[in-house]
Amino acid sequence: ADEVTVAVVAIAVIADAATRNAAVAV
Repeated sequence: ADEVTVAVVAIAVIADAATRNAAVAV
């Protein structure tokens, strides 16, 4: 696996989760 691709996907997943959590909190 390409480390860069894995990192980008991980960041996207974390950002998506944070966005969802913020939306729920509001």
